[in-house]
Amino acid sequence: MGGSYRLLRVFGIDILVHWSWLAIFVLLTWWLSQGFFKDEYGDWTSGQRWAAAVVSALTFFASILLHELAHSLVAKREGLPVKSITLFIFGGVSALGSEPETPGQEFRVAIVGPIVSFILAGAFGIAALVAHLSDVGGSPPAAVVLYLAIVNGAVGVFNMLPGYPLDGGRVLRAVLWARGRNLLTATRRASLAGTFLAFGLIAFGVFSILTGNFIGGAWFIVIGWFLRNVSEASYQQQLYRNTLEGTKVGQLINRSFNSASPDINLNTLVQEYMLARSQRSVPIVVGMELLGLVTMRDLKRVPRDEWETTSVFRAMTPREKLHHVDAEEEITRALEIMAKENVNQLPVLEFGRFVGFVTRADVMRLMQVRSELGGVGISGDR
Repeated sequence: MGGSYRLLRVFGIDILVHWSWLAIFVLLTWWLSQGFFKDEYGDWTSGQRWAAAVVSALTFFASILLHELAHSLVAKREGLPVKSITLFIFGGVSALGSEPETPGQEFRVAIVGPIVSFILAGAFGIAALVAHLSDVGGSPPAAVVLYLAIVNGAVGVFNMLPGYPLDGGRVLRAVLWARGRNLLTATRRASLAGTFLAFGLIAFGVFSILTGNFIGGAWFIVIGWFLRNVSEASYQQQLYRNTLEGTKVGQLINRSFNSASPDINLNTLVQEYMLARSQRSVPIVVGMELLGLVTMRDLKRVPRDEWETTSVFRAMTPREKLHHVDAEEEITRALEIMAKENVNQLPVLEFGRFVGFVTRADVMRLMQVRSELGGVGISGDR
């Protein structure tokens, strides 16, 4: 998730904060101080409201972190790599290095988060009850624990809704996977449930706006829109993974390229390679060694009247700064890099030597052919 900053490291897991978290933290703190606490506890001073709001918001996000940390620790115990946990505008997300391999793994990793939220809700609820019985129910500490009991319970309930990729949707996928023994079919059905849930949230948001609750309604619409996009993207990702499973980068190397010498000028490169041979990027190669790559972006950095006097070597992006893949890597890894770096092709190295490119278009064509043939692999052994 771009725009994230490392906050700390817990149990070997990086805890990141996305910039959007600051926005929701400020909004939540303001709403608690000037809305919820002001309406419910009108005798508090302004300082008490703001202090309670800040403590409530910070503790709430700490609760979200515990929810996600539970997912991550169970995933690690199950043998799944965990890259990080990111707090962002919609709460938190654990970045697993790989998907669960069995329905049991999926179920255990998914269910533990809501369990932690319900445990926290119960603990804060007991604290609120004790405060109420002690005749301090209207004090800021008592109000804070009551709010935290309510909000953690709401988080647990919301996450258990049966729509992928919510925790409840992952539990649903685990059950469908266990029954049908087909992960892709289970993902499709759980994602479809997530899409229906998303439209339901959007409809509820529209209804809330029409009945006067503009802020709450708008928030439900945003959450529904986000859930719909993530649900569909999750299924597409699983479809890509299934379709491309076992395919190495080396099986899709595009060798139809023309390399250039580092000592020619940019004008020659444009005329003889890019225009004459319709290449949008040109590898700069000496022997079998890739020195760098000249792309349209590199050309735009050099004024047009300097192309005659600027060598390709000076203008190229050097190999050390290029994103590349090895021929033995999985093609899904190449797709991940292309998506993350927003590029359409990657240089491919084999035993350290440049052998060609893998392009997004070639991967998409392979996926289309395999889908039409029912998932048959390149060698026909799938």
